[in-house]
Amino acid sequence: MIGKKRTEKRSIQRIFKYHQEHILHFWDELSEQEQKHLLEIAGAINFRKIQKYYKIAKTENKPINFSLLEPSDYVKQNDERREKFYQLGSEALKSGKVAFLTVAGGQASRLGFDLPKGCFGISPITQKSLFQIFAEKILFYSNLYNQPLKWFIMTSIDNFKTTVDFFSQNNYFNLDKKNVFFFKQGINPTVTSESGDLILKNKSELFMNPNGHGGILGALTSQGYISQMEHLGIEYLSYFQVDNPLINMADPYFIGCHIDENSNISTKVIRKEFAEEKLGIAMQECKSTKRKIVEYSDIPEKIMKQQDENGNLLFNMGSTGIHIFSVSFIKKASSKLPIHIANKEMTLPNISNSDNPEKKISVLKFETFVFDTIPLAKKAIFFETSRNEEFFPLKNKTGTDSIETCIDGQINLYRSWLKDLGCKDIDKIERCEISPLFAPDRASFLEIANKKLSGIKEMIYENNNIKKEIYIH
Repeated sequence: MIGKKRTEKRSIQRIFKYHQEHILHFWDELSEQEQKHLLEIAGAINFRKIQKYYKIAKTENKPINFSLLEPSDYVKQNDERREKFYQLGSEALKSGKVAFLTVAGGQASRLGFDLPKGCFGISPITQKSLFQIFAEKILFYSNLYNQPLKWFIMTSIDNFKTTVDFFSQNNYFNLDKKNVFFFKQGINPTVTSESGDLILKNKSELFMNPNGHGGILGALTSQGYISQMEHLGIEYLSYFQVDNPLINMADPYFIGCHIDENSNISTKVIRKEFAEEKLGIAMQECKSTKRKIVEYSDIPEKIMKQQDENGNLLFNMGSTGIHIFSVSFIKKASSKLPIHIANKEMTLPNISNSDNPEKKISVLKFETFVFDTIPLAKKAIFFETSRNEEFFPLKNKTGTDSIETCIDGQINLYRSWLKDLGCKDIDKIERCEISPLFAPDRASFLEIANKKLSGIKEMIYENNNIKKEIYIH
C-alpha cells in the first residue's frame, strides 16, 4: 500500500513538474478508483519525450528537400539470381529462421464492421476472415517446410482482447496456440497544438493515440519478443499489414534476396498506377545508396507528377508495406525512429460546460513509421513484385481499395492460376476461390494441381461446361 501511495505521489509531482496540472481539475469529483486510473495513465507517459516532440513540431519540422532525392533502384522480378534467391529463402524457411509479423491494430469502422479488421470476412466465396486466410497460409507453409513457423500479431490496446478471443473461439484456425504470439501497440498522448497540453477525454481519462506502426519494433523489444526470437533461432521477420489477403508471406525469392544482399530491411515495391496513388515512394539520396520511403502525404503534387524523358512517372515505385527485417537490426533501430507529427482538428467533449457539450480544437498526434528504419540500415533494398500477384488491400467500404476491389483482386488472381494450369474459358467463372490450405501461392498451386489435374477439372467443369462458381480446397 505504501509503495502504491509513493507511486501515485510521484505521478502527481511529475504532472505539476511538466505543467499539466489542468488534468487534475476534476480530482475532487472522482472516485478513488477513478483517481487511481487517471494517475496510472499519467504515470505511463514519458513527459520529457512528449515535450521534445512538441518542440520538434513547433521548431524543427522541416520540409523534405526533394532536390537531393532521386528514384531508387530496386531488384527486378526477372533478376538473374532468382534461383539462388529461391534456394536461400527455402533453406531459411526449412530451418525455422523465418517468422511472421502482422500489424493488426486497426478497427474496421470504415467497413461498417464493429470488430477488428482482421476479423472481417473477405474471401470471395467462403467469406473467410483475414485472420483465417493468414492462419491457413501459415499452416500450409508449416507443413510444407516441416517447421512450426511462428506468428507474431500486434494489436491495439483497444482490440487486444477481442482479437485474442476471436482466435480462441476459432480454435486458432488449427494452428498450435503456442506458436501464435499477441502483443499490444504503444500509445502516445494527444496534445493541443497551441500549448502542448494533455487533453481530458472525460474527467478521469486522457485522449491517447496509437504510436504508429513503427511502434511495433519498440514493442517487440521492450516486451521481450526479440530476445525470445533469438532464443528460438529466428533471424528474419516477414512483416505485413492485416488488410492484404493476397500477401505471399513466405516468398522464398524475397527472403532469399534479403539474405543474399545481406540486407537489414527489404521492402516489396510495385509500379504506381497513377501519380496521386496513396503509396509511399521508393527514393534514394542523390549520389548515395541510402534509400528511404517518403510518405505520399509529404510529397508535393508537382513531384508526384514529375515525368522522365519517356513521359513515364519519374517516381513510379510505391511501397506495399511488405518487409523482411533482420531480427538483429530491429534491436538497433527501434529506439532511433524519427517522430512524425500529425496536426488534426478534433471535436472534444466540453466537460465543464453542459450547455455547450462539444468544442473544436487543433491537436497534435505523434507517431513513428516502420519504413523510417530504411535510412537507418547499413543495407536496405527494394524488391519488385506484381500488384496483381499480391497487393489488393482492404481499406474502404466502397471505391479505391474497397471490399469490391479486394474480392475482385482475389478472383482474378485465382483465375490466372487456373489459366497457367491450362484450363480454358476461365473468364466465364464469376466467382473463384482457392483455399490457402490447398495452395497459398501460384508456384505451390501449380505443383499440387498438376498432380491432381483430373480432380481439379471435375471441380471446374460440368458436362464440359465451366461452372460459374468454383471453390478449390
